[in-house]
Amino acid sequence: MKATVSRNLLSSGIRKTINAVNSKTTIPVLSNILLEAADNKLVLTTTDLEVYIRIEIDAEIENPGKTTVPARKFSEIIGALAGDSVTLETNENQHISISCGKSFFKILGLDADEFPKDEELDVSWSFTLPALDFKRMMGKVSYAASLDETRHVLNGLLLSVRSGVLTSVCTDGRRLALLEQNLDGDVPDDFDVILPAKVVSELMKVLDKNDPLTIDLSESRAAFMVEGARLTSKLVEGSYPNYRQVIPASFSHSAVMPRDELLTVLNRVSMVVSENSASVSLKLENAKMMVSASSVEFGEANEPLQVSYDDQDIEISFNPDFLVDPLRYLEAEQVVIQFNDEFSPISISGDEGFLCVIMPMRS
Repeated sequence: MKATVSRNLLSSGIRKTINAVNSKTTIPVLSNILLEAADNKLVLTTTDLEVYIRIEIDAEIENPGKTTVPARKFSEIIGALAGDSVTLETNENQHISISCGKSFFKILGLDADEFPKDEELDVSWSFTLPALDFKRMMGKVSYAASLDETRHVLNGLLLSVRSGVLTSVCTDGRRLALLEQNLDGDVPDDFDVILPAKVVSELMKVLDKNDPLTIDLSESRAAFMVEGARLTSKLVEGSYPNYRQVIPASFSHSAVMPRDELLTVLNRVSMVVSENSASVSLKLENAKMMVSASSVEFGEANEPLQVSYDDQDIEISFNPDFLVDPLRYLEAEQVVIQFNDEFSPISISGDEGFLCVIMPMRS
């Protein structure tokens, strides 16, 4: 194999694939990146046997071929090079030469035939949507997934289709975020699948252009295909809980406020919270909301915010992160907070199809 490729493209390809490498594996080739050169493309593939990531980049191919290289060391070397293009060349002993400007390296790889092949996907459902739309959808809900590894179903992101509407959902039992979007074109039959957290994280890196993204699903696996990239993975086994039942049927009060200003005030005021006192208070009264927090360790802070509200006075306390997380990903200029009383769940909405339900903290 002999290929010449842009150093920037190669670095980008490595960044998008390297997190699928398991450095603690007992199978040596799984610590490597598979390099395949053919048809003016250099293809980088990595896997931990749960997730496969495959990235194509343009290249000048003098001799087609394939090999594997140690992922971490290869990444370090390419990241340290100073030239514009990199030439990769292998010999029969699986040594790979790396040339860039005045720099030259030779490192030992492993036979590409040892690299495990991805499974074929028996497609049950398939649909296509703009890649950045799907990335935004994941970003607006994924922060609400549970971090408790004993609740593996809640660690993932639910994708659900009902009558042509795609819903993404995450919840940790104390908050829930969902986003609904109508699918265009060929609409699949209804389904529910749960994406592992790692897949969501890797897709957020891989999806950087608004090309069409095709999603193929079976009962146990998923494949995400966009120009120049393919990611496949196992799905989370199990059934997602009925998230609709935790969404209040109605709310008796609502307040409208500027998203950016609310986010800024929350970030400022929550600087005084501590692990022992991790809450902020929202006190609503006529056309004003007072945001406040205090802790024994650091002191106290408060700041008013002008809002659209002319109902009864109320004060509700929250984990500040639960309020900040959805506000960071929403795009609407104004958000609506709906509630019933100081003990019941509230909702945050703003962007079309989005809803976040949060449990308050008891004082």
